[in-house]
Amino acid sequence: MSPEKNSVDRTIKRRISLAEMREYSLTPAIVAEDVLTSNKSVLLPHGTELASLVSSVDNLEMVLRRWGIFSIPIVIHNEVNVEELEKLLKAAETNLSIIDPQLARETIEQVENVYGRIAQGTCGPEDISHLAIQGRTLAKEVSSAPQVMLCLGKVRGWDEYTYVHSLNVALLGGFLANRLFPGQPEIVERLSMGGILHDLGKALVPKEVLNKPGPLTDEEFEIMKKHPVYGEELAVANGVDDKGVLAVIGGHHERYGGRGYPRGLEKDDIPMEARISAVADVFDALTAKRVYKEPMESRVAVSLMLENMSAHFDPVVVRALLVSIGLYPPGTAVELSDGSMGVVVGARDKDLLRPEVLLQIDHMGRKVEEMKIVDLSTTQSLFVQRSLHDVGKIAF
Repeated sequence: MSPEKNSVDRTIKRRISLAEMREYSLTPAIVAEDVLTSNKSVLLPHGTELASLVSSVDNLEMVLRRWGIFSIPIVIHNEVNVEELEKLLKAAETNLSIIDPQLARETIEQVENVYGRIAQGTCGPEDISHLAIQGRTLAKEVSSAPQVMLCLGKVRGWDEYTYVHSLNVALLGGFLANRLFPGQPEIVERLSMGGILHDLGKALVPKEVLNKPGPLTDEEFEIMKKHPVYGEELAVANGVDDKGVLAVIGGHHERYGGRGYPRGLEKDDIPMEARISAVADVFDALTAKRVYKEPMESRVAVSLMLENMSAHFDPVVVRALLVSIGLYPPGTAVELSDGSMGVVVGARDKDLLRPEVLLQIDHMGRKVEEMKIVDLSTTQSLFVQRSLHDVGKIAF
């Protein structure tokens, strides 16, 4: 398995005029290739750091002009450390309205604790009730956090996958409900609570099936397919009676085209809560790192879901996901048309190609020291030139 990327490679290649040499001597620029005279003598060797020429720029410019050379090729190698980006995003919490990391950690710990109790046969109504309350708290956070994609937790290992996944489905499900049903907090609450509880039944699936690092056999898959039923039964037995919450638990694997499980429902026969949670569940599963696969980039995951929309997902819900996060989902590192680079922190509903970008490197290749968010929807002179890497989920 390939190692997880910890940095985003970023290279600027361009020709600069001699008048720009002094300005670029303040950047990590180097000469990209030998600068030669007409008789092939080297005036400026490949690999020379422009910073080392600060004191002699004027003389160098005179020499180059004398030989009829008016520009030179440069390259700037720069790496943006993913951990640095995560710290920057967390430090910007008040500006970006990211979910409280402490609340996220507490939720993950509670889910883990309840799963353990279910497996041991000691789970009681108060345990499920505490989780449901946590879901209600998350719902309030989701309603005030438009950059919810930046709140999704990163999975570091298989053991915590199910617990972090439950948090992510709660956050993303609540977020989509908020977009689809604005002004109806009770639906957001149902999706958040249902998301926290949606995989309860996995606590009753044998660990050798649940933790298998590879494809399941037909027999093993039949066992796995029972977890929505197990979860719904557990929830009801422990006092959960909200039909919307139960629909999420029992129906998040139903598919819009009718080939899901456990009941094989299709289209409008599937409760809306289940249709929303199905999108949240699959999106997080695709973008999570697992023992047997690397994480898929968010934009690739959205593309894949769009391709399979009619067979698997309610088109209305998938479009809500696309419109909400844009074609460059929050967490995507991008290079802009002027050579600057940053990480997408938000999207505008009306222009999927022009997100809000937290700048990390300016157009000269220098690290941006102060926080600066550029809203591409308000300027025609800047646009996303290419996507570099999916910084993705933040580690809580």
